[in-house]
Amino acid sequence: MLTLAANPTCPPIPDPASVTKPTLLHLQHSSSQIILWLLEELKVDYEVIIFPRLEGPAPPELKATHPQGKSPQLLLPGGRVLTQVSAITMYLLRTYDKDYTFHDSFPPSSTAHFTDKDPNWISIKEEQLVCIGISDIATKVGMALLWHGISLKSPFFMRPIFNTTRKYLHKLFLDADISAAFETLEMELGEGEWFLGRKQPGRVDFVVHYFVDIAVRPGYVKFTGENGEERYPKLKAWMSRCEAREAWKRSLEKGGGYDLDFPKRWGA
Repeated sequence: MLTLAANPTCPPIPDPASVTKPTLLHLQHSSSQIILWLLEELKVDYEVIIFPRLEGPAPPELKATHPQGKSPQLLLPGGRVLTQVSAITMYLLRTYDKDYTFHDSFPPSSTAHFTDKDPNWISIKEEQLVCIGISDIATKVGMALLWHGISLKSPFFMRPIFNTTRKYLHKLFLDADISAAFETLEMELGEGEWFLGRKQPGRVDFVVHYFVDIAVRPGYVKFTGENGEERYPKLKAWMSRCEAREAWKRSLEKGGGYDLDFPKRWGA
């Protein structure tokens, strides 16, 4: 079931204690798309309530179910409310991926010296790569978007100052840090189709796709260099594989909008 929440009047958000199936509170053009994609891959019987992505913070209605008022939120039967992409993806995979198509089982380890194929080592590497997206790329792109927005929305006589500050921050560390994260992901992907050598996408693929996308769409990272040279070719091909999946396409149809070029939407 799909419900579109119109601002300023949103449809009633169900009491978490009353839901009978997972219910995603989904904000358009946001990291909530990760969860929508995974729900489709797992073929979970779920509901989704869509909140329009307007300028400014997330709709205040989202605070009705969690004090942070952010999306994604996953309401679970029994009254629990899960937030944070990392936690929600872990829950969904461990709960619904019964045949371990998209994740591995992790038996207790008897040694601190893992082999590359040890499920526990794979789990640790998985968390490392997820953090590159959630922590490294997200924080730097978030700062880039913040200053981009300030420079676009400020009074015209202040724009040169904010534009100069924005360009200085990119030169000082933002571009280098984002590039380093992309270089790491390119290296870790290696010759495989999916991260960690999986035959099907896993938690890293589901999560990191969004954070690569949010750097690429506004132009902070380009897959083609100034002289036409190819940059991050493995990541580029991997992005195409992600977006060719039927579950990804279904998630776009159900998500009500997915456009991460925020500066363009702000009038750049």
